Amino acid sequence: MKKKPSETKLIKHALGAAPIADQTGFREILQLIQSARQRAYQAVNAELVTLYWQVGENISRRIASDGWGKGTIETLSTFVQQAQPGILGFSPQNLWRMRQFYEAYRENAILSPLVRELPWTHHLIIMGQCKREEEREFYIRLSIREKWGKRELERQIKAALFEKAVLNPPKVAPLVR
Repeated sequence: MKKKPSETKLIKHALGAAPIADQTGFREILQLIQSARQRAYQAVNAELVTLYWQVGENISRRIASDGWGKGTIETLSTFVQQAQPGILGFSPQNLWRMRQFYEAYRENAILSPLVRELPWTHHLIIMGQCKREEEREFYIRLSIREKWGKRELERQIKAALFEKAVLNPPKVAPLVR
């Protein structure tokens, strides 16, 4: 695995290896860049999850009212991919996931606004591994609060954190006086 060059080496490289007397201003600007990138990433993720919610809602409604089924979803996927060459994320399987996502949270007025705060990958993990509504809510809230990445979320689910914390909380010995 290739090591990342240090910040000082990057600055020296950018300026022709001349030493920099005061790098605090540089670090401040670097922090501004990193913060802006993080906010942009979060905004894109929120918009993508909102799009997937809307697509899922539309598909769910069409299935109920127009009798859409497997063949229609496959045709829709092909149509989207032909209309938008190179677009990713609109396979038939993912379109069904969007419907599942919408239907899993549509009636939960508290949780449905929170889903936009997590990336799509987190939702796929939670929907795929958590069957109970309370368990999904638990992992969504903790992922947001603790700012878990997908690996940490998977680790916590595999470690059965929900079962340990909610279903079987640790027994506390009574106070002895």
